[in-house]
Amino acid sequence: MHPQFQGIKKAGIACTICLTLASCAIPTAPSREDLHQQALAELKFPAKWQHSQSTGEFDAAALGFTLPSEVLALIAEAQRNNPDLRLAALRIEQSHSAVKAAGAALLPSLAIGGQGGESAIPTSSMAMNGLALIAQWEIDVWGKTRSGQAAAREQSVAAELDTLYARQSIAAAIVKAWLSATEATQQIRLAQEMVQLAEQQLALIQTGQKVGRNTQQDVLLNQLAVKNYRAQLLQSQQALNHSQRALEVLIGRYPAAEITVASALPAEPSPIPAGLPSALAERRPDLKAAESRFRAAFFNVEVAKKAYLPTISLTGGLGVADNQLFKLQDDLNNPIWGITGKFLAPIFTAGLIDAQVEIKTAQQQEATVQYAKAMLNALNEIEGGLYAEQKLAERYQLLKGQVNDQQKLIGLQKVQIKVGKSDYYQLYQQQLSLASYQFNLLRLQNERLIQRVNLHLALGGVYPI
Repeated sequence: MHPQFQGIKKAGIACTICLTLASCAIPTAPSREDLHQQALAELKFPAKWQHSQSTGEFDAAALGFTLPSEVLALIAEAQRNNPDLRLAALRIEQSHSAVKAAGAALLPSLAIGGQGGESAIPTSSMAMNGLALIAQWEIDVWGKTRSGQAAAREQSVAAELDTLYARQSIAAAIVKAWLSATEATQQIRLAQEMVQLAEQQLALIQTGQKVGRNTQQDVLLNQLAVKNYRAQLLQSQQALNHSQRALEVLIGRYPAAEITVASALPAEPSPIPAGLPSALAERRPDLKAAESRFRAAFFNVEVAKKAYLPTISLTGGLGVADNQLFKLQDDLNNPIWGITGKFLAPIFTAGLIDAQVEIKTAQQQEATVQYAKAMLNALNEIEGGLYAEQKLAERYQLLKGQVNDQQKLIGLQKVQIKVGKSDYYQLYQQQLSLASYQFNLLRLQNERLIQRVNLHLALGGVYPI
C-alpha cells in the first residue's frame, strides 16, 4: 500500500477511536428530590397549608374576580413595551448565544491561510508560497465541553423562567395599580361628598351664630372640619395621580396621569383553592429558575474537575505549496496534507485547578442555599397571604356591618327631623360618619383585592400574556 494511503488509514482509525471516547455520557444532574434533600433537609412540608380554608387543586387561572377587557389590554401592552421585560428578552438572547458558544468546541474549527513572497534564505518560513485549509479539533473525550454546554443550557432555561416570572409579576403589578387608581377614583367622589356635607354644616352654624344660637368657637371648629375634608380630597387626588402614572410607566407610556380606569372596584373575590404545598416548586417560575441555576452550578463543577484530565486534540491540513526546499525533495508533491495529534496532561498548575474546583463547588453550595431561601420566601408569602385573606375577610364583614348600622341611624335621624326632635346638622353629621365608614370600607375592599393578586402570584398563578 502506498505510504500516503497508510497514513490516511491510521488517521481514520485514530479519529474513530477519539469519536468513540467522545461519546461518553456526562453525569446526570441531581433531581428535584435530591435538591430538596440538600437544601431543605430539615423542612417538613405539611399535607395542606396552615391557613387554607378551601379544598381542591389550585387553578392557575382562578384569580377570584373578573378582570375587565381593558385591563387585559393593558397587560398585553406592557408585555410589548415594558422596559424590564425588554431587558429580560435581551438576557434570553444572550443566554441562547452562550449555549451556542459553549457547544462550538464540539465540532472542528476550519481556517484557511496563505502566504506569498520571495526570500533568499532557503530555511526561512518566508521561502514558502502556498495556500492551505487547516482543521483543528479538541476532542471532548471526558465530556468537559458537553458539561459546559449543559451548564450554559441550564442558565438559559433559568433566564427564560426568570423572564416568565417577570412577565407574570408585571401583569400582577398592572392589576394592582389599576385597582389602586380605581379606588382613588371612588375615594375622590366620597371625599367630595364629605366636603359638601361639612360645608352645609358650616353654613348652618354660621346662620346659628347670627341669631345667637352658636358661638364663634362653633364656627371655627366647623371651619377646621371643612379644611380637613378638603385636605382628604387633595390626598385622594394625589393618590389617583400617583396610581395613574405608575400604571402608565408599567405599560411603557409617558407618565402623564391621563389613563382612565373603572368607576368601581370588582366585587368581593371568591375563595381560591390553594392546592398542596409540595406542588409549589412545579408552579412557580422563580423556584424552577433557582432549580436550573443549581443544575448549572453542578455542571460547572464537572467542568472544573475535568481540568485534571488530559486534553486530546487533532490538527489536519490540506494545501498546495511552492518552496525552495521542495526542489531538493522529489518525493514531496502537491497537494500536500498532514494530520497531527496532541496529548497534554497537567502535572503542575500551582493549585490553579484545585482553586477552580473549590470556587465552583462553593458556587454550587450557594445555589443550593439560594434555592432554599427562595422556597422559604415562597412558603412565607403563601402562608402569610392565606392568613391575611382570612383576617381581611373578617374585617370586611365587620366594617360592612358598621356601614349598615350607620345607614339605619340615618334613616332614624330623618324620622326625628320630621317629628321635630332633631335638625339637619345632626343628619349631616350622621351622613359624614357614613361616608367615613364607606371610605374605610372602600380601602379595605381594595386591600383584599390586592392581597388576592399577591396570593395568586405567590401560588404560581398566571395571567394572559
